[in-house]
Amino acid sequence: MNRTAATFLLLALAATPAAARAEDAPTTTTTTVVAPVSTKETSLQRIQKMVAKIDAEAATPEGEANVLARLSKQLAVQPDTLEAQHQDWGLGYGEISMVYGFARTSKTKATPQQVVEMRRSGLQWDVIAKQLGVKVDTVASRMKKSAGPKPTPVAK
Repeated sequence: MNRTAATFLLLALAATPAAARAEDAPTTTTTTVVAPVSTKETSLQRIQKMVAKIDAEAATPEGEANVLARLSKQLAVQPDTLEAQHQDWGLGYGEISMVYGFARTSKTKATPQQVVEMRRSGLQWDVIAKQLGVKVDTVASRMKKSAGPKPTPVAK
């Protein structure tokens, strides 16, 4: 190699960043893949909204009477039975509606009392649904009726 070529090689090596030189250890890059955040509401979230709506309506004496009448008709359960379950189970009327929905659509023919016992044992609703073979979408559709009418818009 002649002197000019050696000088050129030295200059090129000096101008090359250290990370690109052959004698440097190769660098590795790790990439973390982040799952996209789903903004779609799940069936369970829809049910929980309906539960909250039913419970909010039942928070007043007049609202409770309306909820009891509606649930009694839809569930074919006497209002005094629903009131007793509300007290005994310690659940709001929204969750009582959910309990009946899970029991009635379960593949295992669970009773409402069995669903309540599963919940009291610490199981989450999605786990209960899976164990009972319940399609949460079906319960969500049925609970729309229990949630009551949409509020009428106020005229401006």
